[in-house]
Amino acid sequence: MKTVRFSCPRNHGQSKARRIRGGTWSRPFTLNPTSWKSTSTEWKPKYIRVQNQESRHELYEADDADVVLVGYGIVSRVLRSTVEEARREGLRVGLFLPITLWPFSSKALVKAATRVQKVVVVELSNGQMVEDVRLALNGSVPVEFYGRVGGNVPSVEEIHAELTSHAALLA
Repeated sequence: MKTVRFSCPRNHGQSKARRIRGGTWSRPFTLNPTSWKSTSTEWKPKYIRVQNQESRHELYEADDADVVLVGYGIVSRVLRSTVEEARREGLRVGLFLPITLWPFSSKALVKAATRVQKVVVVELSNGQMVEDVRLALNGSVPVEFYGRVGGNVPSVEEIHAELTSHAALLA
């Protein structure tokens, strides 16, 4: 078998990388401020490029919405059905579906929420994505959270009941 040699990763002021079990490379962690500054300076343009080129999302019925639901994964399927049911009843509800969670589609969400009265984030977690939504909207729109843990997917009826309980506020 032919031996393959890999070049050692670039060193940012840390001690030399060394090979450990399994053939992986390890660089010791250091708290050298000079190293951190050079690394963050190098990576910043990459993060900006990734944010501009890789953020993906979908909008559904959000053009004239008063309320935008935000959710991803299996919850987004339930939210799509909720939007359809709410639209049949005359409520102007839309859906913002982030396909990539990092980088979060902040600019697209801000644009989608320019004419809405409220954003409701629905997650199967304790509210990790709601923080991204609040950060993106920066207080321009009220953001509410409806979350579940333990794998209990909320039903269309439950989310619709939550929406209609606040419908008087939207009239």
